Amino acid sequence: MDHLEYLFAGFAVFWAGLFGYLLWLQARLRAVTRELERLEERLAEAGDAAPEPSRGPGEPSRPTAGRAPSPERGAE
Repeated sequence: MDHLEYLFAGFAVFWAGLFGYLLWLQARLRAVTRELERLEERLAEAGDAAPEPSRGPGEPSRPTAGRAPSPERGAE
């Protein structure tokens, strides 16, 4: 029981570190949210805020540059 104070000190350091980390994450999340809102405002101002047409699952959202369309099977 002589080293019980080290156990409590270790727990205190752990919880203080965890609390500090969570505060840091919250601040980063707030900054990213503000940046996202600012970018959305810039898009709306530029008139590019029109939604893209809906695509099926697995379809790319944009065509890949530099790729030729693959030939259809049986078209030979």
